[in-house]
Amino acid sequence: MSKIYFIRHAKAVDENKDGAKDASRELSPKGKEDAKFMASRLKMYDVMPGAIFSSSAKRCEQTAKIIAKTLKFKEKSIEIKDELYDISFEDLLDFVRNLDKNLDEIFIITHNPSITEICEYLSDSSI
Repeated sequence: MSKIYFIRHAKAVDENKDGAKDASRELSPKGKEDAKFMASRLKMYDVMPGAIFSSSAKRCEQTAKIIAKTLKFKEKSIEIKDELYDISFEDLLDFVRNLDKNLDEIFIITHNPSITEICEYLSDSSI
């Protein structure tokens, strides 16, 4: 595996109007625009993942679908993983360790704080 792109979901609505669970929060209009912009940047640099893994949270799935559509990645190939929702740093690290090493580039779309923690750990930097 040569590259892993850790992608935090785009901006979501602050809360569900109907009191639904956190996992069902959708992207805000600004979040949808931001996801399209970032996807177009990835396309500009010819980034094409071999796999996209997304948290099962609605906002992550929406972010993944926007990116997939822009990159012309098969939307049906997005792997929705329940374990990526509310995942700890340690479990995210285990998830990464267990990925198929033959995949060239991978997108993992999930949440903070674990996404920031793993990026800091793997890059030995502070974000």
